[in-house]
Amino acid sequence: MPWLPRWWMPIVAGTSLALLSAAVRARFGGDPALAAWWWLAVVGVVLGLIDSVHHRLPHPWTAVLLLGGMVVFGGLRPEVLPRLVAASVVVLAVGLLVQWAVPGHIGFGDTLLLVALTPYWAWSGWSAVLAGVITAHLVLGVFAAVVWLSGLRGPGVRIAAGPGLLLGAWLPLLA
Repeated sequence: MPWLPRWWMPIVAGTSLALLSAAVRARFGGDPALAAWWWLAVVGVVLGLIDSVHHRLPHPWTAVLLLGGMVVFGGLRPEVLPRLVAASVVVLAVGLLVQWAVPGHIGFGDTLLLVALTPYWAWSGWSAVLAGVITAHLVLGVFAAVVWLSGLRGPGVRIAAGPGLLLGAWLPLLA
């Protein structure tokens, strides 16, 4: 968010975490997988802020997001682990195919972020994976349109995709 002063970052981070905490508690309060949803909230906010400032999604952070979901969900119900892994592999394969077909439109970090989000969707099934990927891209498109139409960035300038993808990832989970 280069249009915001740097001193706003703690305010944005705190507000985002507070809102997500309230939403997670309201939606998943009695869920045995509550730790995974908190993990997604905290690591997701960190990734969103890093991408907003640096236009990078550090691979160690996306790996931490992915592994946190796999460990919690796999620990609760080991029989779903193959679905979580298979869904992640499918999202990675499709993401790499898109990167190959239309180079320069999505970064590798964005593809890995979608892979890291996949276990959280796959916990609910394959239809949730599809809904999550679609919703994440729709919200990213809205973000891009708002940024470009507001004049903050020109149509040819890249925007940080992470925050839009992360917000879009939450919508089907909270629905």
